[in-house]
Amino acid sequence: MAKARTTEKSGAKKTAATTTTKASASERPAKPAAKPAAAAPSAVEKPAAAAKPAAAASPKERTAAGTMSNNQPIPDASQVRAHPDAKLSAKEIQGLYQKLIDERNRVLSGFDRHVSEALEDGDVLADEIDIAQRSTDQAWLFRFADKERKLLIEIEAALEKMRSGEYGLCEGTDEPIGFKRLELRPWTRYSVGYKELLEREKAQHTR
Repeated sequence: MAKARTTEKSGAKKTAATTTTKASASERPAKPAAKPAAAAPSAVEKPAAAAKPAAAASPKERTAAGTMSNNQPIPDASQVRAHPDAKLSAKEIQGLYQKLIDERNRVLSGFDRHVSEALEDGDVLADEIDIAQRSTDQAWLFRFADKERKLLIEIEAALEKMRSGEYGLCEGTDEPIGFKRLELRPWTRYSVGYKELLEREKAQHTR
């Protein structure tokens, strides 16, 4: 009888232990399922960036590069010469050449400065009077810059004539302009007589 009771108790303990083990296992939270691998993003080719248009060379850049407005190089002092009929000595032509170069540099500097001042952002304008004054100042600066631009064209045309050997003759009469007149305005295109004729004709047309 004693052995039977002992056996029953042992069996009961084993059954209880097994039940506890199963219960504990059932109470444990289930492991989360593994996340599916993220799909690799499709490769999207980025469009090539559009090339920026080349900016026009500023007056300062042209001076540094040694080129004129037409992208032709500035003639060297050793390349310049006058027309044989102009009767200018080598010393005179070199002096006139240097005057043209100095004047060109001065005009370029003034042109760049006036345009920059006209385009710069000023302080917040307080009233209509300030706005009107600013507009007047801008118009004046642009007009002055336009005169400098036209003078620059005349100067560079004279330098081009020095390169080709056509410098010193009046474009209207093909006569020599004269050193004294060229010394005052080395970019001039006409002799004194022909210039006066043009001015008289212009005055008659404006009446």
